[in-house]
Amino acid sequence: MTPVGVVLAGGDSRRMGTDKALLAVDGVPMAVRVASALAAGGCDPVVCQGGRVDELAALGLSVTADSQPGSGPLPAILDAVSREAADVVVCACDLPWLDAATVARLIAAADAHPDADVVVASDAHGPHLAGVWRSHAREPLYQLVAAGIRSYRGALERLHTVRVDVPSAVVANVNKPDDLHRHR
Repeated sequence: MTPVGVVLAGGDSRRMGTDKALLAVDGVPMAVRVASALAAGGCDPVVCQGGRVDELAALGLSVTADSQPGSGPLPAILDAVSREAADVVVCACDLPWLDAATVARLIAAADAHPDADVVVASDAHGPHLAGVWRSHAREPLYQLVAAGIRSYRGALERLHTVRVDVPSAVVANVNKPDDLHRHR
């Protein structure tokens, strides 16, 4: 079954000072860049989870509101996993250099590890918010969220997680304006 692509777009973007999902990198809003990488990497459909629903929809993106806005990525991932019957490739909107080849590698790794709850992109800095969440991870993820776990990396430590080494440049996230200039 083809995985669904999900762009997490609901963060506050405090350090950036503007909504990262809508911030253009090389003329293209970051949410659109990530959605394009997900589609080109083998996801269908691709939707945004959270964020400014009307503004993201105006960019041509399908958007579903978060059930717990402002609660961090785990409840948003749970929303996506709970909504879909297929596996879900979830990526943060602030990964503007994510590419189709990396998405395809994550999907292939998930296929090779059917017992994993999640397969994540990882580099020397650790796991990033780019990974394949298996449909069977719904219940364990629900339990973590219900227990108050809010740390993405903390959740990965409690689940059966497979890490896929990827180049740091592909998963460089943009949290503040200087991050855009460091990548170039």
